[in-house]
Amino acid sequence: MPDHFLGVEGASVSFGKGGARVRALRTVSLLLKRSTFSLVMGPSGSGKTTLLSLFGCLLSPDEGMVFVEGVAVNRLREVERTVIRQKKISFVFQAFRLFHSLSAIDNVALGFRLRGVRQSERIVMAQDLLHRFGLGDKLQQRPTGLSPGEKQRVAIARALAGNPPILLADEPTASLDSQEGRNVCRIFRSLVDESGKTVVVVSHDPRWQEFADRTVILRDGQIEREVKNP
Repeated sequence: MPDHFLGVEGASVSFGKGGARVRALRTVSLLLKRSTFSLVMGPSGSGKTTLLSLFGCLLSPDEGMVFVEGVAVNRLREVERTVIRQKKISFVFQAFRLFHSLSAIDNVALGFRLRGVRQSERIVMAQDLLHRFGLGDKLQQRPTGLSPGEKQRVAIARALAGNPPILLADEPTASLDSQEGRNVCRIFRSLVDESGKTVVVVSHDPRWQEFADRTVILRDGQIEREVKNP
């Protein structure tokens, strides 16, 4: 019996109409187990971000199924998908998407607020996360005073607010130097090994391959091959 914790079956997605119609994904099936780290690679235009958008309930396929925690989410109403997205899934992006007017701790506390955590608990929980990622001395620092790697660690901490089981990341090391990039790779690996998260990273960065349990290569909207790490 295949594991339907997170994945797609026979998923196709197209954008545009008529002669401008582009098929971003072509009957893709990819099922991911709980508490695993999957890396999705491929050239620009191969469908990587579209696939991540399906996993994140940001997009519904034209054909096929999308599963989140075993639930066929594209059969649900939009309001139900929104609840799953808010409670079960978090995103990390290349551009960090931090609020520049807020300190590091307030950026992370905002993540707890959006997930309904009581005000009296937000700051303490945000502080614990930032200490975990080696940012205990940067709590009151605004993003303009942080290095790119520190900004990404704040973004990861915010994504973990509310303890979502699924973490999706789109090119999270593209703006980082070699050392900071490897630090972020190690953090994602630890989230799987120590916290049981299910992680999917989309990236061109080959540094990720040694940290992932499997690497999926997309080309022209289809899975070209898969490589599983021993």
